Amino acid sequence: MNTSSPNTPSPDDVGWVVVVPAKPLATAKSRLADAAGNRRPDLALAMLLDTVEATLRANHVVAVLVVTDDDLIAAAAADLGAVVVADVPGEGLNSAFRYGIEVAAARYPGTGVALLTGDLPALRSRELELALAVAASSAGVVCSADREQIGTTMLAARSPAQLRPAFGAESFARHLALDAIAIGGEFGGLRCDVDDEAGLRAAIRLGVGTRTAATVAGPK
Repeated sequence: MNTSSPNTPSPDDVGWVVVVPAKPLATAKSRLADAAGNRRPDLALAMLLDTVEATLRANHVVAVLVVTDDDLIAAAAADLGAVVVADVPGEGLNSAFRYGIEVAAARYPGTGVALLTGDLPALRSRELELALAVAASSAGVVCSADREQIGTTMLAARSPAQLRPAFGAESFARHLALDAIAIGGEFGGLRCDVDDEAGLRAAIRLGVGTRTAATVAGPK
């Protein structure tokens, strides 16, 4: 039986646009330079595409909106089925998220919007589905912390106007201070962003997507 109030749609009734910003590969994931060497740009792209692919496969995801000025990323993400828009503001991560929210609200009215980091190569579609179901059942904003409970990997709301992205160092506390509600549970892949070698090792233990795995393995 559906116990939702008349003003609270069932999780199955809410469609989602997921916004994923992607900085140019020339500067992406600089902290992985020691671990990846000259394959760092390839690894950054592989992780992004594995994240996008898992997101596209999640139920109730209407579109994945990739915000980037990198032509290689744009082409590869579009090939997967993502909608790609230029990073018009060009003023960093949170600016790209805010622009993505504007585009999503204009192009997909009535959908919820989720902001997702693009470095989640161990993300499982089912994890994202469950997290979005929590957001669909909430009247406010929900967020997912990283594995260290310091950063934020996802921020989502049925009403895009409620989203106030404050990603970056120690962003989880900032989002909580902005009245976001933390999602409980394990959500291993959703929490495992890869900023450094330790994060990459953690993702590999969980099981990464095919592109990331192939890049980490290196040339045959």
